[in-house]
Amino acid sequence: MYSSEQFAEIWPIAAYFIILVIMLIAMLLLSHVLGPKTASRAKNTPYESGIIAAVTSKSSSTTNNHTRFTNHFFLYAVFFVIFDLETIYLFAWVIAFDEVGWAGFIEASIFISVLLAALLYIIRIGALELKHRHLPFRHQQTAEYLRKN
Repeated sequence: MYSSEQFAEIWPIAAYFIILVIMLIAMLLLSHVLGPKTASRAKNTPYESGIIAAVTSKSSSTTNNHTRFTNHFFLYAVFFVIFDLETIYLFAWVIAFDEVGWAGFIEASIFISVLLAALLYIIRIGALELKHRHLPFRHQQTAEYLRKN
């Protein structure tokens, strides 16, 4: 089925996979055995970023949380994805540095310059400034009312 040469090439990958599965099972078992066993309503409530998520009432399909997110959360996410993906391209360039030579270095420098210009533009227009503090909807209405009067 497999020759000894093929087995010599495959065994490190197979050993890694087997060790990985064993460690995964061991960690799951340890967390189950050593983890806390208490159950409470607060423990099972969804919670993220300091905000208790909307909980649907059993008697109706309405939610009791009117939290609205402003667009700056979306902008941070988009900027992170854009600049994070650029690091992947630069990492690939670093790996292939010997093959691409000076032409690749010049191209990567232009690429980094465009990224730097985009970052400076984003900073200049104030897109990274947290202008509005995140508040639940009812508190935002109160804050806007107080600001106007």
